[in-house]
This record gives sequence, C-alpha cells and structure tokens, in this order.
Amino acid sequence: MSAETVRKYDAEKYWAERYKEIDISKSGHIDLPVAYNQWLYRRKKERLLQGLVKAGFDPKGASVLEIAAGTGVYVEMWKSLGVGKLCGMDISQNAIDALSVRFPGYSFHKRDLTDPGLSSLTGGGYDLVTAVDMLYHIVDDGDFPAALANLAETCRPGGLLAIHDFFMHHREMDFGYIKLRTLKDYQAALAKAGFEIVSRTPTFFFTVQTYDHKSPDTKKAMDRLWSRLVFPFINGRPDLAGRLGYYSDKILGSLLKEGPSFEMMVCRRKA
Repeated sequence: MSAETVRKYDAEKYWAERYKEIDISKSGHIDLPVAYNQWLYRRKKERLLQGLVKAGFDPKGASVLEIAAGTGVYVEMWKSLGVGKLCGMDISQNAIDALSVRFPGYSFHKRDLTDPGLSSLTGGGYDLVTAVDMLYHIVDDGDFPAALANLAETCRPGGLLAIHDFFMHHREMDFGYIKLRTLKDYQAALAKAGFEIVSRTPTFFFTVQTYDHKSPDTKKAMDRLWSRLVFPFINGRPDLAGRLGYYSDKILGSLLKEGPSFEMMVCRRKA
C-alpha cells in the first residue's frame, strides 16, 4: 500500500469487486498467497480466543454477531466451538449468498455498518460482537462514530466487542481505502460509545507489513526489508514463510506487550 495512491473509496463497489471470487485472501491480505493467509488466520483466531478467555467468555451456547463475515473463516470457528446463535453481516451480497449456503443454520445480512439502526436488522443483546480487520476500512471520520454506535446497540450490557486493527501509537495513516487510526483516538471513540478496553495484545510483528514506527527512518528501513526480502520469500515459499512467521509471532507475542503491526483488542460494554 502507498499513501500516494489514495483513491476515492466506494466501500460497496470495492467489496463487490473483491468478492467476485471467494477465497481467504479476499477477506485477508489480498496481496499475499492463500497458503500464507491460512497461517495469518491461525494466528488471529488464536489471539482472538486468548483475549476472550481472559475476559471470561465461554463460546458454548453464546450469541455472536460477526461484522464483515466475509469468507466465513470465523463463522466456521464459532460453529466448531458450539455457539448457540450466530448472525453475520457483510457489505458484499456475494459474500452473504455464499455464507448462507455454507451455514444454513445461521442468519446473514447485507448491510453497511455505518448505516444507523443495525439492531433492527440483526437484533440485539449479543454476548459477543466481532469487528476483525474491518473498522480500518471506515475511512470517513464522520462514519466512524456511527459504526461504533451500531456495535454498542447490538452488544448487551456487559457483553464483549473484539476488534483487530493497528491502534497506531505515533500517527494515523490514510491509504484511501484503509485508515489506520491512533490508539488515543480509538480509546476516546470507544469510551464515547460506551465500551471499556479489557485487553490489547500484539498479533503480528513481521509477518505482514509494519507501519507503526516512531522514526520515519525506521519505517523506511522496514519497508525496504519487506519489499526486497520478506515479500519475495512469502510469494516463493508461502507455506514455509507462514509457518516461520506464525511461530516467530507466537514467541514474540508471549514476550512483548506492544508491536509495530496489528493487535487484538477486547472491550466490554458498560452496564
């Protein structure tokens, strides 16, 4: 991604085009191979469940609302964990159609998260609402509070919200179709929507391109490392690169509380 290639972002059009074919690279990192994305998803699911367990969440029999259900990676996980009720939402009709066929026991709806009144479509009182790799696609700062209000409206008091994003420490970054907001801005917006942060843990360190660097020189060096070494290796040996990256992130994530890339945040809606 490059900040110089910012284009007008039409979310519905973008995702309709992206989901013409359904595979996990479309819901994950579209510029990386499927085999590599599988390892990235393994790490994200692990981090998500760790955060939820820490917050006291038991998926057995729970109600879950998944925002941007996409290719169904997490729907499949929730099904295997025995959730009692699941509702999925996505802006792509093709994604919703594919999910409805694969998981007939659950309900799925086409919807833009920034449109008001989400609970009138999905219902409310969910034990868990997830917005994994989704909120940074809301690039309009005026739409961001509306999205968080919808999340609060559908989550029961005391229920949980899981977010996977960058939570930038030094500066926000806008790529046109992605906006990486600061942790400070996130904290203020979540508090206003009625959420308190329970935990925040780093997911990736070097397995995806990093952006959260204090020094511009460090960022330039990491960008060169990614483009000249890491990215070619991933495309040449995606399974091996994914395996090495997964275990490296797992070790670093057990030692470090902050990282230069994506993090998993778990919040609780205030009573």
